[in-house]
Amino acid sequence: TETAMVFGELYRNGEEWKFKAIGQGFAGGLAPLASNFGVNLG
Repeated sequence: TETAMVFGELYRNGEEWKFKAIGQGFAGGLAPLASNFGVNLG
């Protein structure tokens, strides 16, 4: 069961802000999600 999700990415391209829909789920909650982005929750 996926208990955390990345809905999308907000980023800047030159002078423009853009949104990219992702919809990627992660099993195990916030820790695996954070780890995917290089963040250690301890």
